[in-house]
Amino acid sequence: MLEKYYKQLKEKVLIETMPDGLNVVMVQKPEYHKTFAVLTTDYGSLDEKYQIGHDSPKQIPAGTAHFLEHKLFEKENEDAFTRFGQLGADANAFTNAYQTSYLFSTTQHVVPALQHLLQFVQTPYFSDKTVAKEQGIIGQEIQMYQDDPNWAVYMGILSMMYPDSPMAHDIAGTQQSIATITPELLYDVHHAFYQPSQLTLQVIGHFDAHEILETISQTQQSFSTTSSEIKRLVPNVQPLSSLSTTRQFNISRPKVAFGIRIDGKLLNGTNITKRTLAADLLLDLLFGEQTDWYQKLYNEGIIDSEFDTSFDLIREYQFITIFAETTAYQALEKAIQTQIEQYRSALKNQFLSFERLKRATIGEGIQRLNSLENIALRGDDALSGVNLFDKIELLQDLTFDDILVTADTIFQNAVLQRFVLQK
Repeated sequence: MLEKYYKQLKEKVLIETMPDGLNVVMVQKPEYHKTFAVLTTDYGSLDEKYQIGHDSPKQIPAGTAHFLEHKLFEKENEDAFTRFGQLGADANAFTNAYQTSYLFSTTQHVVPALQHLLQFVQTPYFSDKTVAKEQGIIGQEIQMYQDDPNWAVYMGILSMMYPDSPMAHDIAGTQQSIATITPELLYDVHHAFYQPSQLTLQVIGHFDAHEILETISQTQQSFSTTSSEIKRLVPNVQPLSSLSTTRQFNISRPKVAFGIRIDGKLLNGTNITKRTLAADLLLDLLFGEQTDWYQKLYNEGIIDSEFDTSFDLIREYQFITIFAETTAYQALEKAIQTQIEQYRSALKNQFLSFERLKRATIGEGIQRLNSLENIALRGDDALSGVNLFDKIELLQDLTFDDILVTADTIFQNAVLQRFVLQK
């Protein structure tokens, strides 16, 4: 078992790879009463085509990862939530673009709850009847999202930046795409993406590490699994099709999203985290509430407290999104474009501002260490072997030169796109 110690933070992470390939990450917090466990597969909504060995490629309908997440809780004669409730544990799950996670928290019965987590996720049961039932339920959920203007503007800008790609598809899919899901498809996808070598288990809180590993070992031995080599087939990114799109929607005030697609080489591990940390600070330095740029637009009524910026790095996709509610979206677009074109002069003499933002961000990260859930989920990079402790250390090592290099990477050839929802 590998032990990784973070001297400044006084934290220790235990890492073990089980014989079947399951990756286990443990953080002991004996001063806490609660234990938090997350079982994650490296499979999300972006995975729409894959190949096993030399078999023919298989197409996965949009929304399958989310659909499968729902169906794994339902077994032939029981619901997995019921068992967690009997054990006094709270359970949940979520799917995003690149992963699906199943989790529980509890102050008691940690071992049986952990056994149950491993068992229900790795023991699928699907039937025509249960699949048809779920298609109706998720169909209603899809309609709810389509009626949400915030979701509509977000998906609108993604569709402009990445036309005809999995990134432009709703995580839940469409009513048409989920209608093609069958039990056979779900079993195939589960076999491919839920084999132990694709899974990472994080356990954080009050527990005995050796007891946890013994429990995992015994539970995993009860499964008859075979490892298969999976190749994810990623479509080529298409050229940008338009710079501006407007859509009619039942809202009282226009919602606007701006996007910048960043084309570059695929990053991994700590490089993902470092790029994300640098880009987040960069956006704060250029567009944050403390800047003269922000205050001027705010005082002129062009933006308000709804203004927000974000950087995302999701596998092959890197992009910036900027959101606002404003009738003056053309003036806002001009102001953003000017700030992008003049980013070097805007960053000049910003070293002290960078240091202040960096210290504040480190402080927020250290505060999150008080939450077991944050340690497990706010790292966001568990599948890349990066945790919240690593993120804090990488942030401490970040320099202003890193910000300037990131700015050149993002803004030198930036193309700004605009998507507007209006009545």
